[in-house]
Amino acid sequence: MAKLSSFKRDTTAFNDGDWVRPDPGEDFEIRTRGLGDAYADAQAAKQRRAAKGFGGDAEKLPVAMKRRINVECLIDHALLDVRGLEHDDGRSVSFSEFCDMLRSDEYPTLVAAAFTAATMVGDAQRADVEDAAGNSAPGSASSSNGAATPPC
Repeated sequence: MAKLSSFKRDTTAFNDGDWVRPDPGEDFEIRTRGLGDAYADAQAAKQRRAAKGFGGDAEKLPVAMKRRINVECLIDHALLDVRGLEHDDGRSVSFSEFCDMLRSDEYPTLVAAAFTAATMVGDAQRADVEDAAGNSAPGSASSSNGAATPPC
């Protein structure tokens, strides 16, 4: 029988943020809030403004424009920090650099990881995934080894 607690959200982590490892194969973490109402409201408002040039129909927005809007809303309303991510020369990637990379067309996998992290934070089932992956070396006490499909 399903336990009600498996459907419950950790609202503190969802609203205030938590460190999440979006890809168990990579040793970096993103501190993020969940994709809450502020994200959805900002996304809808930006799409409405952008749609004025398309007869007011947000469905007519080009995919690239929607992607830019989604990334900006993610940065503005969810993402808080990044750690464990390095440039090829070994320098740590700053949060500002990370955000610039997300805005670039050169890092679609990093964008997917950021959305994955934001969808994982506060998820009650995340603890089950971490317990199941107990043989993996954790990056921190609050990181995740699970993965989810990002909303693209």
